[in-house]
Amino acid sequence: MKKLFFTLVASFLMAGMYAQTYVSITDINQPKNLTNCNDTSLYYGDTIRTIGIVTVDGGLSEVSSSSVQGGYRPFFFIVDTANGGTNAPYASLEVQGIYRNSQNAFQANTLATTLLAGDVVEITGYLNAYHNGLQLNTLDANSITILSSSAVPTPVIVPVADLNDPNRINKVTTGEKWEGSFVTLQNVTVSEVVPFSNGRISFNVVDGSGNKVNVSDRFLAQKSASHQTVNPNTPSTSGTGSFVSPVPGTFYTTLSGIIRHDGNGCTGGAGTNRGYEINPFDSTHYNIGYAPPYIESVERDPLVPNANQDVEITAKITDYDGTVDSVIIAWSTNKTAAPSSYTKTNMALAIGSTDEYEYIIPKQAIGTEIRYYIYAEDNDANPSYYPNTPVGQTEPNIQFYTIRANGLTIQDIQYTLDPSGDSPYRGETVTISGVATASQFDYDLGYVYIQQPGETEFAGISLIGSFDLGSVYRNEWIEVTGDIVENFGFTQMIVSKVVHLGQTDTIQPVAVNPSDSASQANGGWEKYESMLVKYENPTTGNKLYITDDNAGFGDYRVGIDPTLSYNQSGLVLAGRQGSNAASSLWTQLVTDTLYQNTDGAMFLQAVTTSDTMTMDAVIGLLYYGFSAYRVLPRANDDIIGLNATLSPIGTRPNNVSLSEVFNIDFTIYPNPANENITVEANHSEGFEVAIYNLSGVQVGNHISNGSKAQFNVSNLAAGAYVLKLVSSGATLSTGKLLISK
Repeated sequence: MKKLFFTLVASFLMAGMYAQTYVSITDINQPKNLTNCNDTSLYYGDTIRTIGIVTVDGGLSEVSSSSVQGGYRPFFFIVDTANGGTNAPYASLEVQGIYRNSQNAFQANTLATTLLAGDVVEITGYLNAYHNGLQLNTLDANSITILSSSAVPTPVIVPVADLNDPNRINKVTTGEKWEGSFVTLQNVTVSEVVPFSNGRISFNVVDGSGNKVNVSDRFLAQKSASHQTVNPNTPSTSGTGSFVSPVPGTFYTTLSGIIRHDGNGCTGGAGTNRGYEINPFDSTHYNIGYAPPYIESVERDPLVPNANQDVEITAKITDYDGTVDSVIIAWSTNKTAAPSSYTKTNMALAIGSTDEYEYIIPKQAIGTEIRYYIYAEDNDANPSYYPNTPVGQTEPNIQFYTIRANGLTIQDIQYTLDPSGDSPYRGETVTISGVATASQFDYDLGYVYIQQPGETEFAGISLIGSFDLGSVYRNEWIEVTGDIVENFGFTQMIVSKVVHLGQTDTIQPVAVNPSDSASQANGGWEKYESMLVKYENPTTGNKLYITDDNAGFGDYRVGIDPTLSYNQSGLVLAGRQGSNAASSLWTQLVTDTLYQNTDGAMFLQAVTTSDTMTMDAVIGLLYYGFSAYRVLPRANDDIIGLNATLSPIGTRPNNVSLSEVFNIDFTIYPNPANENITVEANHSEGFEVAIYNLSGVQVGNHISNGSKAQFNVSNLAAGAYVLKLVSSGATLSTGKLLISK
């Protein structure tokens, strides 16, 4: 009996050691000092235990994440059990259902994705925050326990004016108490639509006084048909979303959802942060009072006209609560004219159609830029525009195209008049050509970029997709076909076809002052996106300084003066590469040695950044992500004049550019060829001709007769090939062969 008693006591003591303090949701949410803009919880960083009623089904959350196993990050919301789950001030909390597994990798909590609204749950986790939004993070797979069930929480009416001002700046003294709550906004109007990639749609609404809140898309309810679901317990039967974007001017009598905090203003955060936002999670949360005409499927034929072609503009225009009263197209060839002064003409209904409108813009001279927009009005005088134009904006947004003699250019894709910075060819399938400034090879950047030679603005683009990009060498001219997409403001092409043009060129980097904080902030660097640039001091002979040796997430900062402020430096990202990072594994200089084997093992020993380091310049591709520009060096030789030792570039095991690959010492004719060719060496020794495609696969082998080798190549597909002259196992020379069909 005595032994049993001591065993029980020991068990209770052990349980007490590992039990976590219970804290109510209302107590968790009590902020430190809102009058001084401190919305931090007293329990921030603590491991705690709480109980709440689930507000939204776990299967409705749709947040993809490359850093979590399975590619999905589950979220759900709970409300305090006090008062039967009423959404009272400070009574709701966001829960992030992920934890680190035994391999120290993030893993989704599977129970989190199966919870139902009304489940009463006990959760043990640590309290964290993201952009001022409190999050309770689960500790392990057993952190969530379902205790019972309760009535499904219902929303509470909250004025927009309690959340944000007309500039969407958060009002923490009145808004913080609703963070995580299920609320309803009344009588709000869509002011602008902000589409993202991957089927994501976001838009802003304003109340009668102009106070603005973002309607964001954390849940399935606001995903479009192009979205592919990631939640394993999604209720979608198609595996996609079904939300249709509203038109600016759409009036909602009520709009419901979860309030989240994306801090800005007095709570800090970047200017792009949204303040308090609302996240609807069911189709019934959008109650439309009235809506302007819906303009969709706008097309231009031909997409890239030449001087001999008229251009047909077509659009499908409908009105869901009435009829379309009038449709006007306005256009001009005068780039300095205000849109309101453009030539205006009625668009006619296509023969036999009730909703398709059309207009012909006559042919124009090469180089002419034609700007246009479409205006529609319904029977209640509600207006809408293409492109979407925010409510209250003085002049409408415009679309444009340029007359070209030889097809689309990279500049056509990157140059934009859209305030969001999106490409005018977003969503289109196009063909362009350019010179590769980086390749997918392990000893290069690991990603392909191409650039239009001879241009210093809007001339570069990032290429993604798997089709034949691995065979592209730096400095090589290629022609690519693919779809133009925007990835959070970063323009890319998803490539479906690559043609090697058999020519080379060298792109010189554009000089950029990394301390030009004004251009960073106001979008002035947008013109350099995806171009090869060089951060350097504009004063000849002066150095760059590492002003911040660890700016987080692999970034460091360089500037022209070590005493300049945080914003007066340019970001550099180096030393890691993976699905969520876009930098080289052949660049030694990194912010932390942990990147030696993070997101891909580096090929060189890491050299850690230091604020004592200086350099002459750093070259790389200008990348845009997480609301900031950063330079991506391709290899050690892109870091110039560093006052520390890096491995010489000659230690790379392979070459990265065609100009390095081809050191031709023989003649190939005809070249290009399609049937029989002759390879003639500048010596009389016998040799072997080995033919490789640009992926490095040998596709042919022929023996010479003295100084010549003659053979047939009609079995080879059109494209570029590498020829190697080999004797006694040694490569004598290499050259390039083009096959045309």
